[in-house]
Amino acid sequence: MKYNNSINKMWLGVLLMFVMTLSAYAQKTQTYKGVVLDETEQPVIGAAVKVVGTTIGVITDFDGKFSLQVPEGKVVEVTFVGYAPQKISDLKKTTIILKEDAQLLDEVVVVGYGTQKKAHLTGAIATVPMDDIQDLSGGGLASSLSGMVNGLSVSGGQSRPGENARIYIRDTNSLGEVGSTAQEPLYVIDGYIYPNDVKIGNSTENLGATAFNNLDPSVIESISVLKDAAAAVYGARAANGVILVTTKKGQLGAPQISYSGTFGLADEVSRPKMLSAYNYGRLYNAMADADPTVTSLNRTTGLYQADELEAMKGLNYDLLDKYWKTAFTMKHGVNISGATDKANYFADISYFTQDGNLGKLDYNRWNYRAGVDVKVSKWLKANLTVSGDYGKKNTPNVKVGGTSDEKDYNLLLTRPYYIPEEVNGNPIAAYGISNTEANGNQNYSYSVLQNSGDYSRNMTSNLSVNGSVEYDFGWNEILKGLKFKFSYSKSINSDKNNQYGSEYTLYRLINRSGSGSHLYTPVSGQDYDDIISEDNFRSMTISNGSPSYLSRNMNRTDNYQVNFTASYARNFGAHHLGGLFSIEKSEAESEYLYGYVSDPYEFTTGQSNSAEANTMTTTFTRSESGTMSYIGRLNYAYADRYLFEVLLRSDSSTKFAPENYWGLFPSASLGWIVSQESWMEKFKWVDYLKVRASFGLTGRDNTAAWQWMQVYAQDANKGPMFGTSISNGTDNRITINKNNSAVNRDVHWDKSYKANFGVDLTTLNNRLALNLDAYYVQNREMLMNISQSVPGIVGTQSAAVNLGEMDNYGVELSATWRDKIGKDFKYKIGINTGYTDNKVLVMDWETEYLYRQITKNHRSDIGTWGMQSIGMFRSFQDIEEYFAKYNITSYMGMTKDKVRPGMLMYKDVRGAQQSDGSYAAPDGIVDKDNDQVRLSNRSNPYGFTTNLSAEWKGLSVTAQINASWGGYSMIPSAALKPGTGIEYTNMPSFWNPDNMFVYNDIYDGSGNLVMAANRDAELPNLNYSSVNSVASTFWRVSGTRVQLNRLTLAYAIPSKYTKIAGIQSCRLNVTGQNLLSLYNPYPDNFIDPMYSYGSYPTLRKITIGVNLTF
Repeated sequence: MKYNNSINKMWLGVLLMFVMTLSAYAQKTQTYKGVVLDETEQPVIGAAVKVVGTTIGVITDFDGKFSLQVPEGKVVEVTFVGYAPQKISDLKKTTIILKEDAQLLDEVVVVGYGTQKKAHLTGAIATVPMDDIQDLSGGGLASSLSGMVNGLSVSGGQSRPGENARIYIRDTNSLGEVGSTAQEPLYVIDGYIYPNDVKIGNSTENLGATAFNNLDPSVIESISVLKDAAAAVYGARAANGVILVTTKKGQLGAPQISYSGTFGLADEVSRPKMLSAYNYGRLYNAMADADPTVTSLNRTTGLYQADELEAMKGLNYDLLDKYWKTAFTMKHGVNISGATDKANYFADISYFTQDGNLGKLDYNRWNYRAGVDVKVSKWLKANLTVSGDYGKKNTPNVKVGGTSDEKDYNLLLTRPYYIPEEVNGNPIAAYGISNTEANGNQNYSYSVLQNSGDYSRNMTSNLSVNGSVEYDFGWNEILKGLKFKFSYSKSINSDKNNQYGSEYTLYRLINRSGSGSHLYTPVSGQDYDDIISEDNFRSMTISNGSPSYLSRNMNRTDNYQVNFTASYARNFGAHHLGGLFSIEKSEAESEYLYGYVSDPYEFTTGQSNSAEANTMTTTFTRSESGTMSYIGRLNYAYADRYLFEVLLRSDSSTKFAPENYWGLFPSASLGWIVSQESWMEKFKWVDYLKVRASFGLTGRDNTAAWQWMQVYAQDANKGPMFGTSISNGTDNRITINKNNSAVNRDVHWDKSYKANFGVDLTTLNNRLALNLDAYYVQNREMLMNISQSVPGIVGTQSAAVNLGEMDNYGVELSATWRDKIGKDFKYKIGINTGYTDNKVLVMDWETEYLYRQITKNHRSDIGTWGMQSIGMFRSFQDIEEYFAKYNITSYMGMTKDKVRPGMLMYKDVRGAQQSDGSYAAPDGIVDKDNDQVRLSNRSNPYGFTTNLSAEWKGLSVTAQINASWGGYSMIPSAALKPGTGIEYTNMPSFWNPDNMFVYNDIYDGSGNLVMAANRDAELPNLNYSSVNSVASTFWRVSGTRVQLNRLTLAYAIPSKYTKIAGIQSCRLNVTGQNLLSLYNPYPDNFIDPMYSYGSYPTLRKITIGVNLTF
């Protein structure tokens, strides 16, 4: 009985303990419910609400509401991008108002091999505001960054579909001006360092720039730009700056599905104004009869006759206008993301397409990305990301008259308007007044080539796989803060191009209409039937490729990177200590294959094995290189006030000879948050003030792999040789490999010493933020080719050497004003400006015409040079007086008897160069070798970009305006001369013949006045373009540029309406890009300053976009 009582007591005790445990557990947790609002009391959707120090967390719903279990004594933190985080210890507070964080000091910024709080940054590291570029439509990401980051310049990428912009950081493009290589930055995407100079065939490619441009902005979490010694963490490849990209991950909470789409139109910003058919005819006559001493001109066949000019008034065969069309562009992207306390995931797929404006020109690309982060245990995490893209681009294949990429547009632009595309259904060559071929360009026929089946098709495919495992030693009190991480990245990039050029038929008319037989269309009073009769046409066979051909080139690059990283970050009271050690290994391998066959059958399938050919060529090249690196970094901060960082990286590269494999790249930086000092409390107007400084060494390994080793080969009957003469008839002989002939075993790293001093100031109640950076970069031992005599028996150019020295320096200033008016209206004004310059110390100096060359201790931008125009010869008396007054013996290569009225008059500035490098006094010889003057000191040295935004109750507007000034520009040289002949080249509208010098009245073969004399004209006679088109003060215009680059109007529909349809958020926008030039210095405004004459134009884009979250 006693035994049973004991059992009962035991069970009673266990039950009592269980009840007490449940009671205690119930007391230790609490359900916390609330709502998160912004300062306008609108719900904040998707804010993270977490229990500090735990994995417990939720995100707010459509109404900004949340509910979660909070253990007793714990603190809740609420965070949302762009707002200051709030910690709540009083769980009775159920309404949480988030305030915008103007300083974003707690924002985490991605730096090399990790992250840091923005407040702890000591280097010049800028972040791209992703919200400001989310509405921009384009095939390449780089073009979206224009004007967004101080010190980052963007060029190109705004015209042909599939064309990518190029990015340069802090004037690194100037390296190309002194004979070195102007490279783009190093790109690091999710920790993977993309090779920046992989050799493909006979050229190099920055695979990082390609991967960056192909990214969809909707998958990017952040972009950081490392501009100073902070880039030294990437060592040998960081001298050109580094761009770090982190893609999005899933956020805690239920799965979210988002869609973003844009639909729009792309059209030319402007089109050059060209002469009408009538004015072209008059211009031709004024040129043909420009020289009054010529008496051999046939005034019937050599001039457009009066009846022909009358007929030309009604002709307007503007083929560019006929075939140019407004293009359609669109982009769609869908992603899904979410997270639990064990894993987060993110997946995205997007599609971009842009039609061409001219013929067979278009581009489309698919992007995909999927990633998952798994928390295997409390201390072990793993990550896997797979991403890539697949693109196709069609471009016109025009090999008639040359191979320029711009031929299709330029030939249509400059085709005289009186020449039709076809006569009586027969395509005709654009033969001018002589009815003969003066240049192969006249055999270009847009309609025939568009329908001939010729093509140039490009396909790209890029795949990246990144995986990592991370272990946290937080379970151990001593090792707390220490993490080990192993990561592996692999990328495979391929590019294929197929081309086919065929033969086609054009026609020439034996006899043409008009009294001079110059026109292709009816002329009043003349029978046109004979003109269009079958026996008046003569056919011609034209080869688009000379001869016709079929070709294919393929390249593939395989790259991998392995990292082992140990990182440490821990607070000891007021002391914060951080450190990193990493071992990194990477390899890059590329293969290039090119095949070519000539004269394929017209019915070829495009496969080379089905083409009978007269010539078959195959080229194969392969390149590989590898790196090994050790990285160490130490960070220290005291009281979030005094900051210190020191870094050391050691790199090796197989691009160099073994004795030059290794390079050492150290850096150090300091920071002082002055506003944290107690004595700063009396300066109430200072909200935040930090000064920082950095100094370090970075490098470049911009040489071709294995260029240090001489390689030999057996060539049959060609190539340079040793021991015998070049004419030796040996069938197979030992030769230098022509692709690896310029050898220098001593080639080693470029060195770039970077110093930076910066000040960050926030004042006036956090409304005004100022960031000032001053930098000085010493580029030393830059690799460049030198000009020297090499015996012909060697058969190679000189090898590159580490010769160059140049200092680059500048100042960057960013100012941002944020404010609110009333409760609902807020606005922001941001200005980026700066000044850059450089000084060349050592290069392969030029030895001739020193006065207009780069010289020691002067900048690489020598400005623009040309002749000094002092007037125009308007009579033979002017010529006599000029020669007599200035003792001229030779004028632009001519004696006095060859000089004619209608030529520009240039000043005799100096004589020939002397043996000591100086120049003699004016010597009576006027030429463009010795008599040029500086027309502009340099390209526009001053400028700014303004980014504006305003928001009111969900309605927002953003705009970007940029301006530059301080220099001069020139009217494009192609607009000053008719190529190789006016007979088939129309000219810009400012060459109106009424404004051009004409010495005498001009009469046609029937005695009709077809052009009146005009000796007081503003412009010289175009006939003397060899003299008049030389760059000179006459053609100089202001270099000032002011442009409205972007404008976006957006509206976020209130959530109380969207949630009815089950939509969490909905944002609509209308965006315009490349909208307007606000100043035009060109005569007759014949081109827009955004436009480069003769090239495919910059495109203006108008898009409508929508962003949905479900």
